[in-house]
Amino acid sequence: MEKKKKKTEETKTFESALEELEEIASELETGELGLDEALGRYEKGVQLSRFCRKKLDEAARKIDILQKQGDEIISKPVKLKDDEGEIEEGEDVQGELL
Repeated sequence: MEKKKKKTEETKTFESALEELEEIASELETGELGLDEALGRYEKGVQLSRFCRKKLDEAARKIDILQKQGDEIISKPVKLKDDEGEIEEGEDVQGELL
């Protein structure tokens, strides 16, 4: 079963995981689920939340914007807002992307 879980996780996109997480949150907010079903959906939501966080962390690491300065290419990490995943104000992200 571990292989199946990893395979599913590898093929799931951030967007599909986020969409499913939003559906679970909506289901839980209605209060219409039984206790066992609610706990199961909550557990799935936690897994999806961790998956999304992992994907966001990976993306943040990949957002090393390359800036060309003369013949040298430098990597400049970009700071993201924790709660929104957006680039923090004041960050100089101008440059030439390769």
